[in-house]
Amino acid sequence: MYWVNFLHIYQPPTQTEEIVRKVTEECYEKLISVLEDGPQGKITLNISAVLTEQLDRYGYSDVIERLGKLAEKGQIEFTGSAMYHPILPLIPEGEVVRQIEMNTKINKRYFGEIYNPKGFSPPEMCYSFDVAKIVAKLGFSWIIVDELSLQGKIGTARDDVIYEINGLENLGAFFKERPLSAGLTYGKYPNAQLFLKDLGNKLNRHCYLLTGTDGEIYGHHRPGQERLLEEVFAQGEPQTCTISELSQFFRSVEKVTPLPCSWSTWEDEMAHGIYYPQWSYPDHEIHRLQWYLTNLAVQIIRETPEDSEGYQEGRHLLDEGLHSCQYWWASCRPWWDTGMIEAGAQKLYNAVRSIRNLPKEQVDRAKSLFIFIVETAREWQGTGKAEALKWKYLEEHKEVTSELTFGQH
Repeated sequence: MYWVNFLHIYQPPTQTEEIVRKVTEECYEKLISVLEDGPQGKITLNISAVLTEQLDRYGYSDVIERLGKLAEKGQIEFTGSAMYHPILPLIPEGEVVRQIEMNTKINKRYFGEIYNPKGFSPPEMCYSFDVAKIVAKLGFSWIIVDELSLQGKIGTARDDVIYEINGLENLGAFFKERPLSAGLTYGKYPNAQLFLKDLGNKLNRHCYLLTGTDGEIYGHHRPGQERLLEEVFAQGEPQTCTISELSQFFRSVEKVTPLPCSWSTWEDEMAHGIYYPQWSYPDHEIHRLQWYLTNLAVQIIRETPEDSEGYQEGRHLLDEGLHSCQYWWASCRPWWDTGMIEAGAQKLYNAVRSIRNLPKEQVDRAKSLFIFIVETAREWQGTGKAEALKWKYLEEHKEVTSELTFGQH
């Protein structure tokens, strides 16, 4: 068996320096040391370029350099992604392309030519065929998605074949396994012995296990869990490899048509056509307001001539303002944080008001939406509505047992 351990590391553009430093010292530096001390170990890594910039800004250029050296040794395979972690199926194609190209450009600036990703990791593994078409057009060879995307049910993806997407020539699809990934996220495997026990007979088969988690579960959210990697790398069991290396070991190919999905979507939501529930849930008042403001900001920036006063500032604020966290923390599924909601709405409102000489009604519309979002979030907090929605979700989805399940968003 081959263990393909996909890790995603990211901090939102609204994140504080204090938290970036804390996570870097508790997680990123430890992960790097584990790989340096275990030369047999391999991971596939998505580092969002917004985090790469933060590491440089706060004096962690050595972290960037060490990641690059591990990539040169073949222990890390980088993936492509989107710069500020937007939910790609929910934003216009032009913004999707811009975010992906920015991510590649910025990471190449810091890592050099070793950053040349073959594969693509959509933020939150939010997949759609339209996104896959863009990914293929931009030259990527494969995309990683959640296993629920295969047939809308867990446990349907084979672990001994390579998948390709129907209608897209030579774009591979790798399905991230969910149960063991959840075990890693929950901290179920503090050591290799427990991990190997749950792998069972799978260890002796010619197959692969593709887990996918936030990288921050090693040392930050789950202190000490980096020991699991230390032990696996030291004993060489299970053998680790990168996603792109799988095609060397598995020759059988199947064509499939993945469904829209995310790595947080559940089977009941898929059955009702709710593919991205943490970011756009039907009849969710705050989500509705957030997307009104988002779409207004996108429309205004895209219609503004680039030589207009304030355009560059507004364009940058919009790029940042598309980050996924504001919608996630408004969802009450089960995540809730008024500060993150307000910070995201503020970015989008600031993007609009940065443009000089806009018609007053457009600025006023953005301002009213911003205020309405903030007031509604505070009302939900004060009346207990947010708490009630959180518990309703947890009652309906008992698999979600910890508010650290998917890491720092």
